[in-house]
Amino acid sequence: MRQLTQYAIHTGKLSSPKRIIVVSDLHDGSFEDILPMLQGADALLVPGDIVNRYRQGYARGVAFLQTAAERLPTYFGVGNHEMRLKHPSAFWNAVGQTATHVLFNEYLRLGELVIGCWYRPERYGHTDMIPRMSEEPGVRILMSHRPEDYYRYLQNAPVDLILAGHAHGGQIRIAGQGLYAPGQGILPKLTHGLVDGRMVISAGATNAVPVPRWGNPCEVLAIDLD
Repeated sequence: MRQLTQYAIHTGKLSSPKRIIVVSDLHDGSFEDILPMLQGADALLVPGDIVNRYRQGYARGVAFLQTAAERLPTYFGVGNHEMRLKHPSAFWNAVGQTATHVLFNEYLRLGELVIGCWYRPERYGHTDMIPRMSEEPGVRILMSHRPEDYYRYLQNAPVDLILAGHAHGGQIRIAGQGLYAPGQGILPKLTHGLVDGRMVISAGATNAVPVPRWGNPCEVLAIDLD
């Protein structure tokens, strides 16, 4: 069972409060219990990994995007599991049949929100996205799947909120410390919660590996912006 973890972020840029729901690292898992959490939200942001690359599965992940996009504006940013599909065209064609807004080193506007996805553009292009996004008025929200990219690339990026996942909360948490995260190794620093008052790291919506989670419940985020 997933918990709903809530954050409040003050920006001073909105004419009225907005709530965004964040679902990261679904990994083609079940999603029925997530749907009630979408009620009353202004947007759903999915910062990567609806795919499970270990078994090359994505049917439930795509079904989640389709179902969610019928209820509220839904924005999907690319994660590492999407980048490691053996037959990616079939997946992207399936996502394209939904009403989901797919973002890959690009951004879109939703009223007073500017929503983008940054994914290592030195390898995948569109390196001018953040400078262009920084000129947009409103609250600038950037999905960046890998939290370990923050200090190297994004700490000084002129955005209001960064959303990450990937670290799975450190898999096993003892006294608030995760034991291991992909891309960070043993005793990782960036696995969960609020960093620098503006990056929120999701512990992930499911468990995609055989190692059990301990002290580290799966979660969906609700972020209230004002």
